[in-house]
Amino acid sequence: MIQESTIFELKGSEFVRKHTTLQTEGGKTAAGTHLDHANPGYAALMQKKSYTGEVNLYGHTCDAHYAPLTDKDGKLTGALMVCLRK
Repeated sequence: MIQESTIFELKGSEFVRKHTTLQTEGGKTAAGTHLDHANPGYAALMQKKSYTGEVNLYGHTCDAHYAPLTDKDGKLTGALMVCLRK
């Protein structure tokens, strides 16, 4: 099984991949790309909730877990993602 992980930074309403093991379908690093708003993890994260379930990342079906990151005041600042490709 291939494992992937990402650290996202929240910029406005976009989760930007700052550090990631993901590669695009073209084989380049996915760092700097945004979490797709259609990804089921996006809605959960925007509510400061975790999401666990199946997602499609750059053509690969994965079992994933997304978790929000907050500052000391509870403000959403980013997220973590880990997944296993199926």
